[in-house]
Amino acid sequence: MSIQLQLDEAILRDEIIERMDKARKSFAVGQIGDGDRKAIQEAGERAHKLHMLLKGRGYEPKHHAYMIKNRELQPDDPGFYLHFHPIEDLLKFLDNEHANDDPLDQTLGAKFEFTVNARWGSTDLTYRITRTENGWDIYNRLLGGPCDTSGHPYLFQNFDIDYVTYPSKLDWYFAWLWNQARDKGLTYDEVQNALKELANWVNTTGFYAPIYGVWEGFS
Repeated sequence: MSIQLQLDEAILRDEIIERMDKARKSFAVGQIGDGDRKAIQEAGERAHKLHMLLKGRGYEPKHHAYMIKNRELQPDDPGFYLHFHPIEDLLKFLDNEHANDDPLDQTLGAKFEFTVNARWGSTDLTYRITRTENGWDIYNRLLGGPCDTSGHPYLFQNFDIDYVTYPSKLDWYFAWLWNQARDKGLTYDEVQNALKELANWVNTTGFYAPIYGVWEGFS
């Protein structure tokens, strides 16, 4: 359901749209100039005024949790709207008050598999991973337990025990995936496929590690 605007609110909305349309045209051709930055600033200032008017009559605009986190400001702060994306979300809210509702977290408690190649031998290693409220539960054979969103400590302790070579930024990717699952309501298949992509990355890293010649016997 769209928000019914009063006259002063409707004027602000139209002024915001006018300036946002100008910036979008520049974005489309990859030419952002001072005039576009000024347009976004002016749109943001008007967006703040509109936000406060709506809040005053009990229709405070909603924003996704990740938008608030990224801006590091509350939506009623004058600086919150000085960026293209929160202004876009405000316009979406005016058309549909549920447009910025956060998706349900679909995969809390879900169990996944993370299969990588062992450095020695041909047996694949499968880690059992459960997504939890605070990160992941990760197990492989005898070692495992609660981990943070980046997979520390047990994913990497298992890798060290099993001689698995892994990319240096893998923990960052695990944390990103956990946050995306929460903020965007990723499905089970989306999370499992993403974990498979990370496992393939690990396998590729291990494939390029030297294991023959002078490296034989290294562990």
